[in-house]
Amino acid sequence: MDIVLVDNASANAPFSLWPLYFDRALLLATVHRATTRAALAGHAVLASFTQPLAPCDSLAVFNALGQQGLGECFFWEKPEERRAFVGTGAATTIATTGTNSFRSAAQSWRALQSGSVVGFAPGKLPSHVTGPILFGGFAFDPLHPHTPLWKNFPDGLLVLPYLLFSGGEKNAAITVNLMVNSLDDIEQRADQIVADVTRLHAAVEQQLAHPRPLSQPVRLALRNLLPAETWQGLVANAVEHIRQGVFEKVVLARVVQATREEGTFAIDEMLQRLRQSYPAAYVFAIQRGGRYFVGATPERLVFAQDGQIRTMALAGSAPRGATEEEDQQLGQELLASEKNQHEHAIVVGMVRDALADLCSNVEVSEHAQLLKLSNIQHLQTPIVGELLPGHSILEALQYLHPTPAVGGFPREAALAEIREHEQLDRGWYAGPIGWIDKNGHGEFAVALRSALIEGNTATLFAGCGIVADSRPASEYAESCLKLKVMLRGSGGLD
Repeated sequence: MDIVLVDNASANAPFSLWPLYFDRALLLATVHRATTRAALAGHAVLASFTQPLAPCDSLAVFNALGQQGLGECFFWEKPEERRAFVGTGAATTIATTGTNSFRSAAQSWRALQSGSVVGFAPGKLPSHVTGPILFGGFAFDPLHPHTPLWKNFPDGLLVLPYLLFSGGEKNAAITVNLMVNSLDDIEQRADQIVADVTRLHAAVEQQLAHPRPLSQPVRLALRNLLPAETWQGLVANAVEHIRQGVFEKVVLARVVQATREEGTFAIDEMLQRLRQSYPAAYVFAIQRGGRYFVGATPERLVFAQDGQIRTMALAGSAPRGATEEEDQQLGQELLASEKNQHEHAIVVGMVRDALADLCSNVEVSEHAQLLKLSNIQHLQTPIVGELLPGHSILEALQYLHPTPAVGGFPREAALAEIREHEQLDRGWYAGPIGWIDKNGHGEFAVALRSALIEGNTATLFAGCGIVADSRPASEYAESCLKLKVMLRGSGGLD
């Protein structure tokens, strides 16, 4: 990969952009270098150019990009940290299938960067912006039979967007990505890019000048994919298997379809409601054709930055108490449980060994901690590794997903239960969704609290962790509470 470092601003500043100019001359220099590389390589190479911007509301950019007709869009934001990625179009995509999706994607990303040229205009960039990034997600279980529900969502998909807006608290950036051949008319391509960014600029200013208020909540028609009594029967069956020693825990999901009687679901309004209600969550949307996968998830799976990779081991569980005193007692008993500590140590060892091939050093916290969720508490141990050169966050996903929090424990036994009995194609629900940069760093969350949107229909997902003392009726009630996140986000009345 060639990186073009620019020390002085170009005199060519054709128009203002939030309010900085977009430097056509430096863009052209980056693309020209890529054509030279393409001639030597005998195939197209990646050219990526990043221009610093002043901060801007990421949702205004998402709306503006959707109006431009440049391709499918995506949105990713951690509102609490004022950190966002918004993209449209595809310079190229990496689609994978099967159980080796993560490694295949990592290999394809490394190959794509071979001979690439990355250029930067002068100015301050957000700390998470290092040039081109891929955004996408992966299926929860690639071995589960596919259904039409998740059409166009492959087992793994990473998109290198044509235009990418990266937002931070104090500064932002726009990145242009394109595949360049040796015989390309680079002047024409540069003119087209400038025209696209100019229109985007005007559309963003229009969005900011005339923000659209949220519409009033409406009554949604709801339909269970499985009748309540059938799903509760699955829970009872899983509890029996747990008591027989088949596995310790399994996560069972259910689906509700919500339909608007008039009009279609507005994705921008959904994102606005979710970011307002859940600022500490990862708020996301990814478009595939006429469908959007949208959600607000609180659970980070793995984070990699500055050569470090951060994750955790999660295993060993106990119910939550009805009172604070009972809850503390159950937590202390979990911490003192020889059985749970032994099982937790197995998972810690699995994660540590998995990261050993990717990291020069792996540090495991000395003592397990309690992770308290709504209806269950787990033992968790934070784990940090120093990522070796040439390895990426994607390879870590290969070992870490699915966690016991979304699949169960032991992993394979729980997955077998889900495949045989859940009667649901989870698709990307509970799978990893996030981004990776040119250095192999990035961030992936677990796609919980989510919905698949098409026209006037929203398919909402929720899951519950089933343990030995789970009660079917209580688990069903818990799933209904979890579904309210997306029901409210969809603009539905309680």
